[in-house]
Amino acid sequence: MKPRASRGIAIAAILAIVVVTFASCVTLPHDGERGPHADVPGARALASGEDGAVALTLGNYTWSFMNGSERRIEELRQIDPQEWRVDELAQVSVAEEATITVIFDERPLWAYARSWDEEELAAGSIADSPLFWRLRTLLDAAGSVGDEVPSSLEDGVLTFDVEPGRRYAISATYEQGFSGNDRTEYVFTVQK
Repeated sequence: MKPRASRGIAIAAILAIVVVTFASCVTLPHDGERGPHADVPGARALASGEDGAVALTLGNYTWSFMNGSERRIEELRQIDPQEWRVDELAQVSVAEEATITVIFDERPLWAYARSWDEEELAAGSIADSPLFWRLRTLLDAAGSVGDEVPSSLEDGVLTFDVEPGRRYAISATYEQGFSGNDRTEYVFTVQK
């Protein structure tokens, strides 16, 4: 091939890429109606001795549902429980250690709780240092586990003890899924 011919082919290829990229960005008009969506169940926490239940912040989830005869799965991957800002979370107020009862909109197959110290989360960690930015992923993964909180799941209600100054995440698995593995995470913080 002559240099002139290969330059023409390169220009044509670039133009084709630009046209395809532009065409993929164009949104065609639609009737405005959205299809079915996942109806992810919520959860509420009730502290012992308190009157009102607090709706918990919905975290990450994987939820399946039927769209006519088609199986669909909706996933929401947000930040991990320890990365939320305190003001974005549901707030449960207790004066001292208390028992929390978590009531789910649907009965989970199982559920468990984890916790983190709010002061430690606010202070940051070595992962915030520019010297250790390459280790950030490993350090964040290690910190994301949290401390397991002893809890009891009976008749679809999760019960465990909380204390002020800690953040809690509840992981629940529901039967709703096609293989019984719809997972939902709820997050809240406990303050005085």
